[in-house]
Amino acid sequence: GVNQECLSLFLRHMILAYNKLSFSQVYKLYTALQQYFLNDEKKCGIDENDMELTNTEELDGKMEKEELDIPLREEEISCSGPLSQKQAEYFLSQQASLLKNDETKALTPVSLQKELNNLLKFNPDFAEAHYLSYLNSLRVHDVFSSTHSLLHYFDRLILTGAESKSNGDEGYGRSLRYAALNLAALHCRFGHYQQAELALQEAIRIAQESNDHVCLQHCLSWLHISEQKIFDSCVLLEHSVNKSLHFGLPYLASLGIQSLVQQRAFAGKAANKLMDALKDSDLLHWKHSLSELIDISIAQKTAIWRLYGRSTMALQQAQTLLSMNSLEAVNVGVQQNNTEAFAVVLCHLAELHAEQGYFAAASEILKHLKERFPPNSQHAQLWMLFDQKIQFERAMNDGRYHIADSLVAGITIQPENTKYSFKICHGNCAQTLARCRVLYKIDLRDVRPSLNSATVRA
Repeated sequence: GVNQECLSLFLRHMILAYNKLSFSQVYKLYTALQQYFLNDEKKCGIDENDMELTNTEELDGKMEKEELDIPLREEEISCSGPLSQKQAEYFLSQQASLLKNDETKALTPVSLQKELNNLLKFNPDFAEAHYLSYLNSLRVHDVFSSTHSLLHYFDRLILTGAESKSNGDEGYGRSLRYAALNLAALHCRFGHYQQAELALQEAIRIAQESNDHVCLQHCLSWLHISEQKIFDSCVLLEHSVNKSLHFGLPYLASLGIQSLVQQRAFAGKAANKLMDALKDSDLLHWKHSLSELIDISIAQKTAIWRLYGRSTMALQQAQTLLSMNSLEAVNVGVQQNNTEAFAVVLCHLAELHAEQGYFAAASEILKHLKERFPPNSQHAQLWMLFDQKIQFERAMNDGRYHIADSLVAGITIQPENTKYSFKICHGNCAQTLARCRVLYKIDLRDVRPSLNSATVRA
């Protein structure tokens, strides 16, 4: 009858839900059922005469009262309950997209980590939650937590990932080599180049055993970044670009071209040759719809024109990017993403106005930057640096050397920059010229273009 059909439908839903549970969730269900039956046995140790329907209702009320009297732990109070698989996947994809395109609209680092801990509490084997935790830790530059979450992500991916189950040993090896590669990228991000090289050696060894050319090309790109501190690696970068084009990796090839252009710009190569190279990379962007790299390329051109003293061309490139609408999906009513490329272009635009004496306009642009990229966001350090530089130049122009002197420490990225600004501030022309020569040599030897952003910060 109808009741039997309802019961069958209910049982089917229960079986399907049970089959989707991970091992840890099955264990929690088992312990909860075990505790439930143990409590029931304790409460049922009364006379059979009292086990009537009316007394059963009274007993249930007594049990509920006793359970309510038990104090709850703080983590149980804050827990809003487990999300379904679809809800959790939607939440993770939404937050990951916001972290990439518009960090200000994502949850704060503390709130996001709290939600992720809640997800992992009910499903510790949720690999994607560990990866978002890794991205969240990068926002606050937490080396320990980001490394911890990254390793947990690949551990869960190896144990429960569909790739490992379908491909067997090949899927297992793929997870291992990409785990080493991501660990190397993490160390490069924090400037730990020796640890990065060790991780890259491991990734290269496993990739060579599996004949994985794609992984090897990524390793070569990160090897270029880590070895820039030791020697000029233009030859290595050119080889990486050629191999990436050969294996059909346009994204990696374009990043390599832009990084190569950045190095040659600091080496004083002709601007027309650099622009020709960027034109070739733009063809790759439009051909393969690499919208993120289109923004980066325009920001790169803005910085190169400023580096070569062509403020009009730099202004034109900056306005081009700011007037473009994003090709990627954004929120309703929003045409642009708050990415690093937009932060770089706005910073250059503010400094261009300051160089022409329009300090009020520069202040308005910086105010917009502060609203668009709050102090706790990933790219806030860009406008903070440019703000210090503009204040320094204005103080020098006004003859307020004591104020300029106090701004020197905030401008620097490395000690030689501090000495250079300090000599300018105190009017030591001969020593300033000597420091300028030192800085020029450092730029040739020590510039570190990022394959993630690939922008020149002149």
